[in-house]
Amino acid sequence: MKKRHAFTLIEMLVVIAIIGIVAALVVNMNAGAQAAKRNAQVNADKSKLMTMINNYQSKLNFYPPDNGNLANYSLANYAANYDAWAAINPLLYELTGATNTTNGYIQAFDGTTNVSTNIYYQVFGRQSVANSNPDEPHNFFQPGPQPKEYTNYYSASGTSNVWGLLVPVSMVSPTGTPITNFWHYDASSTNRHNLSGYDLWAEYLIGSKNGFNIIMTNGNW
Repeated sequence: MKKRHAFTLIEMLVVIAIIGIVAALVVNMNAGAQAAKRNAQVNADKSKLMTMINNYQSKLNFYPPDNGNLANYSLANYAANYDAWAAINPLLYELTGATNTTNGYIQAFDGTTNVSTNIYYQVFGRQSVANSNPDEPHNFFQPGPQPKEYTNYYSASGTSNVWGLLVPVSMVSPTGTPITNFWHYDASSTNRHNLSGYDLWAEYLIGSKNGFNIIMTNGNW
């Protein structure tokens, strides 16, 4: 009768080690695939937004104005303030040709009067929409980038709605709280990357390491 060969302790440890290595490789490959998918989503929207911005410039001979409060935003405090007024820009109003009405309001792209010029100034640092000729409205917006309405806390008489453009991937704060990440746009500061044009970028989560979130910055530079 043949004797059965039993696994030795060393052989079992080797098998366990191999299984661990394979499992780690599978996890890393999956994480890499997820990051690649997120980057592809963001790149697709970035290309569409750049086309809209360039069409705007070609038609009106200037780039869309940016957020006058942009300098107040920093990634260091995004956990608490990422969804605040300093993190967004007026691109959606500019690209869709919102109208400055005679009674001190901005007539939004969806046909509703949803923000006063005073609130618009407090949020974006600008009194009005540059692309707002009621006789010839210029709508450069294309399907893809999604708008988000949020409540502005500056209004003394109540709440007012302003719109930002969403990055097409989800993001969470270091504490695990879901937050909204908007596209960022800079066409006026002296420290931007593209001094002859504009900076357009997104910041979003691609993974974590040693308990810290890894934030990806995807820009047009």
